[in-house]
Amino acid sequence: MATTTWCHSQPENQVPVLKDLQPQWMIYQDGNYRPYHNQSSKSIYFWIKPANHQGKLHILSRHLFSLYVNNQLVIQKKGDVTVSVDSLIRNFATPLLCGVYSDAGVHHLQTFVTDQLPERDLTLLKRKDSYFLDFTIIATIILVAGFATFIRTNPALTLDYLNVNKLFSFQDKDESKFTLRIASSVNLLIYLFGSFFLALILLIAFRLAGNQFWLSQRFQVYSTAQAFGQWFWLSFIIFLLFILKLTWLAILTSLFGFRDTVSFQFFNFIRMVLLAVSAIAFLCILFYVFKVQQNNYFEMLIYILSGIFVAGILITYFKLLSRMPFHFFHLFSYLCASEIIPLLVLMKVFFY
Repeated sequence: MATTTWCHSQPENQVPVLKDLQPQWMIYQDGNYRPYHNQSSKSIYFWIKPANHQGKLHILSRHLFSLYVNNQLVIQKKGDVTVSVDSLIRNFATPLLCGVYSDAGVHHLQTFVTDQLPERDLTLLKRKDSYFLDFTIIATIILVAGFATFIRTNPALTLDYLNVNKLFSFQDKDESKFTLRIASSVNLLIYLFGSFFLALILLIAFRLAGNQFWLSQRFQVYSTAQAFGQWFWLSFIIFLLFILKLTWLAILTSLFGFRDTVSFQFFNFIRMVLLAVSAIAFLCILFYVFKVQQNNYFEMLIYILSGIFVAGILITYFKLLSRMPFHFFHLFSYLCASEIIPLLVLMKVFFY
């Protein structure tokens, strides 16, 4: 007697996963909905179709925002807001056109929806997302190779930049002769190295902290090649800012009547940048080892970096005070023009 075996396919295990809706964002412009490409806007729109999304809609913002569904106000709040998609489907006609308005702009917004993916699709998704890890590893190898080259060719100057004791020392007599040659080719290469180092740390923070900063949306990456392009572009901007700061210091020292302060002040500024970025990089490694994935931790890195720069201004002031025989208000005016105001402008760009 022939036996027939019936094979019943087992349903695949469904795994909940947060899907970022930012690639689907739109803005309303000239009577039409157009794809969002980092334009200046206070409102963004996106579709939610029942066939594609299940679970919950998550909206994160550090500013007050309003959620509209099919042109009706649903909620007005700030922080982390979760709304059931099933509840929205029961109360509104589908598909759902969601709009989020914030008077502070949309750069700080994050929107996610919970999808139920089969385990095989989740594995494939994780494999595709490894491009940023690949970029980080390759970029780190390049930076380590560059640092090793500096150590072999100019060990004294390289270690001088990483000397913590000299950063906090108010006596500059023991500075090397290279300090006075801030525009030499070797120093320019170190400024360039610092630019690439800082750019890499910022890209990691932007990637893992989400859209909490205005600049983070300007440097989003979706492939390894694009990551390298963004890295080079951000490094060029940082290097240009370094050169602008050096030029600005030269102008201010001439206006305020300071002599021989450009070299040691800018040298200490670059030293502070390199040491600060090294500390932030160490924290990133710790986060990776302990598998820290919360956005708040990587957002905190930017605040730590800002705090270090503020501390650097105080160190610069005491260094100037011990070096220059000028009145307090004269020194403070110079410090405002050379350090405080540029830092406030930079923080304004980062956080708002």
